[in-house]
This record gives sequence, C-alpha cells and structure tokens, in this order.
Amino acid sequence: MTPFEKAQVWFQTASMEGYEGHDSILPQHLTLLSATHDPTPANPHNATTTFSMTVPRTLCNHGNSLHGGAVALIFDICTSVTISMCSKPGFWDSGHVSRTLNCTYLRPAKEGTKVLVESRVVHLGKRMGVLTGVIRGVEDGKVYYTCEHGKACLEGSSNL
Repeated sequence: MTPFEKAQVWFQTASMEGYEGHDSILPQHLTLLSATHDPTPANPHNATTTFSMTVPRTLCNHGNSLHGGAVALIFDICTSVTISMCSKPGFWDSGHVSRTLNCTYLRPAKEGTKVLVESRVVHLGKRMGVLTGVIRGVEDGKVYYTCEHGKACLEGSSNL
C-alpha cells in the first residue's frame, strides 16, 4: 500500500456504519491531502501527513472557536494516522496508545476558518514514539495550535 492508502484505512474504519466512537465525527470534516514516508539515515521513520478542514460549528465552543477538546482529538487522530506510514509487520502494526498529548493553544480558529493539520513522526523506537502536529490557517499561514504527542506501542509482551 502507498502511504496515502495506509492513511485512508483509518477513515474507512471510522466511517463504518454502526461505529459510534468519539472520533467518528472527524471523517466528515477532515480531508487527507498528502501522506509521505521518506526515510533518511537520520530518521528512518520520516513520515508526514497533511489534512485540510473547515472549522465546523459542531467542533466549536460558545465563543465560536475550535474547542480545546476538539483540538486535542484532531491532533490525537491525525498524528496517530501518521504512524501508519511507517508501520510494517512486527513494527507499530498492532495498535498504540497515547502516553502524553501536549497541546499549545496560540490563537483561536474561528468557525468557518480553513485550516491545515500537519503531522510529523519525530521518532519511533521499538515501543515508544514522538510525533508533532501543527494546525495553521490556509489563508494567512498563521499557526493556531501545536502539539507534541508521545505514543506507546502495544505489540509484544510486557516485562512487568
């Protein structure tokens, strides 16, 4: 599968009839624009994704800005999807969970604002990973939100 096809798998799963998970609202708002896996000697897991979205009312707070919880949800999903670019049998292919999700809110993205959600794999080890994300305006290029996402791989057995 191409990196783009790997990223699309999440959309197919979250869009399945009968799926009512917390993240089921995102496929109707996020559009995958690009997905790359470009290994380098310095970063063999160099992968990125870019999604576009127009901030919908359903993800806004009373101030008509993207809700802080929605920002965290968007980053959680978009950065996690980016891991799939690097997965292969026996490596980050059987699930992962968040260890940390640190979001920084720089300015509000108002309802109707067109944004890009850019995610990058910083590091994937045998069991731990780090990703970063940025939500920026399409028209002005301003950064609205950033994140650092720590992940733990669920494959293998525990030594505890």
